[in-house]
Amino acid sequence: MAIADLAARVTWSGGLTVAGITAGAWFLVGAPAAAGVGGGGAIALLNFRWLAREVVRATAPNAEGGSLGRIGRMGLRQIVTFGALGALIAQGWAHPVAVGVGLAALPPILLAQGLLDARKDG
Repeated sequence: MAIADLAARVTWSGGLTVAGITAGAWFLVGAPAAAGVGGGGAIALLNFRWLAREVVRATAPNAEGGSLGRIGRMGLRQIVTFGALGALIAQGWAHPVAVGVGLAALPPILLAQGLLDARKDG
């Protein structure tokens, strides 16, 4: 499976999962929890997409830029991710535990999509 295909499948299924968890959080706990789950999930999925794009760039046969450029983009990705998480929590828009729940939605989705692909190939 291509990295782009995996990233697209993880993004779609992750978006649907995070939307469902966000709706449940809104119904059960309220707006700050829903904002935390939705914000944390969106940050995790966008960070994953950015990482997948960087992997494709780094493994391309005619990779542009030197290692310094790759390190700079990697650092920028981390700064943007941590800045978004910090802003989400520091501004009081979201409950910190709910942000953690949103972030934790990505690993099981990634694992499930990888297992589904392995089943197709095997």
